[in-house]
Amino acid sequence: MDRINVGIIGLGRISDLHAIGYRNNEEARIYGVSTRTEKTGLAKKAEWGAEKYYKDYHDMLADPVIDAVEILTPQKLHEEMVIEAAAAGKHIMVQKPMTIDLASADRMLASVAECDRVYKVIENYIFYPPIQKAKELIDSGVIGEPINMRIKFISGSQGGWDIDPRAWEWRMQENIEGRGMQTFDHGHHMWCVAWYLMGDIDRVSAWIDSADGVVDCPANIIWKYKEGIKYGSCDYTHCWDMKMPSDYYANDEWFEITGSKGIILINRATGKLRTGPVLSHFNGTRWIHYDDIESDWSSGFRNATYNFISAMKGREAPLLTGEEARGILKIALAIIKSSKERREVFIDELDQPDPDLYAKERREREIRETKERRGMTLEELKAKGRIL
Repeated sequence: MDRINVGIIGLGRISDLHAIGYRNNEEARIYGVSTRTEKTGLAKKAEWGAEKYYKDYHDMLADPVIDAVEILTPQKLHEEMVIEAAAAGKHIMVQKPMTIDLASADRMLASVAECDRVYKVIENYIFYPPIQKAKELIDSGVIGEPINMRIKFISGSQGGWDIDPRAWEWRMQENIEGRGMQTFDHGHHMWCVAWYLMGDIDRVSAWIDSADGVVDCPANIIWKYKEGIKYGSCDYTHCWDMKMPSDYYANDEWFEITGSKGIILINRATGKLRTGPVLSHFNGTRWIHYDDIESDWSSGFRNATYNFISAMKGREAPLLTGEEARGILKIALAIIKSSKERREVFIDELDQPDPDLYAKERREREIRETKERRGMTLEELKAKGRIL
């Protein structure tokens, strides 16, 4: 494949970050842009040096010069656009979350499976250099066995970049339909980092409230991992009287990973609420601070785009794959279900024909196992590997 011609569908504020990875890139370029608002489309075409503007994205998909598309539209539109792009034989990178429910995700996966093209769901946080460094440290064993993860999300009503008020309309509609703009839309980032750094999640418990009746904050979510005795938690807080120091959205996040012999702190992501080294590692004796890691939030978008290009060139696998993104969607939907039903929700129950029966049987089995474990002697527990 020569230089890849990419078309971008949807030119909201986030598209500016997606464009970074194609800047002065000899392997791929933004060939075309598509949005219903002609003024915006022509402006982005000129700004990014694109060749064509398509008012109707179907015209872009029909253009044989277009090799790949990025779909940056509201979540409810993803399914139709992905299926049409797959039928047109295009490589596809779609904005997260991949869609709004599992049935829709399955239809999308079935459509992309029928064409020999790359399908990727963008997730910029797992390409953010400090988080990638944390993954490297965890995998190297410097903190021992990971035990616990804590995520802090905080947003303000002021600060950050200017956003066209119209850009919030679809997010508000998603919120009305029960998919919170923080815990579902932005939440995808948090649940993906939790998975990326420490593995598959088994169950969640969530409390999602709203201080103003609009933003789904405050919220507290806890989870248990499938392998080992590992847990995680995330709290969301919206400070309606606070100005957030940020070059992007008016929010920030930080992450703490505790292991059996050390701790890793990722001190900021979207914003600049916390200063100092972006990543710190406690090795059991002293803190080691990393000041030389690129920490501009936009770098995660650039690196995710590079992964898309490398996948199309056959050099590496796409991340997230469709199946991986479906797994993150399951976590987000389980969190919504937990908050609504006021109970612990097993992630896998969402794929069961009778979720309530599955959850009931899981709980009953675990109660029996706990009683069995408590009735064992020390020698029996040691023999079963339950204690050291």
